Amino acid sequence: MKAKDARAARSHRALLDAGLELLLQKPNATLTEVATHAGVGRATLYRHFDTREALVKALVLECLQVTEEVVAPIKEQNLGAKAQIEATLRAVVPLADRFHFLLSLWSIASDDEQVNQIYEDQLNQLHQIIEAAKQEGSIKAGLDSGWIVSIIDGMLYSAWWMIGQGHLTEEQATEHVLETLFAGVGGE
Repeated sequence: MKAKDARAARSHRALLDAGLELLLQKPNATLTEVATHAGVGRATLYRHFDTREALVKALVLECLQVTEEVVAPIKEQNLGAKAQIEATLRAVVPLADRFHFLLSLWSIASDDEQVNQIYEDQLNQLHQIIEAAKQEGSIKAGLDSGWIVSIIDGMLYSAWWMIGQGHLTEEQATEHVLETLFAGVGGE
């Protein structure tokens, strides 16, 4: 890798890290504030992200990729559906430190085709696991799977919000999500 390419990669990474850190603390942070926080000049910032929306989109894509990375090893295990749901939630709820900013900024990236495709793929995978959980009897067969997927998605955002606000620890939020899901929609 050329020195210029390595420097550009470091600047890009610094901007993503600074953007994530700053937007978690201050969702209305400007690009100039992100550049300052990253320790790079405005010209460098604009070479990587020409708009605040472009930075947010890049952060959303990174967060979706991180989700894929933490869930991938779970998919490779030969777990039952309920155990797979539990393991997935135990892996994803602690991502609040990276995802909390999405609660207020999701609308900026939600119109992006790539973001939507990845998000829809993740929801479809969850839908398949829910169908399997219904077959094994750990989720009530009469409940609509799309409804359950939406409940889980909403509980994840609630967990991230509660963690981000300091109202729950990661462990408490995870247990609340699991208890709510399986006590509220668990099989009989």
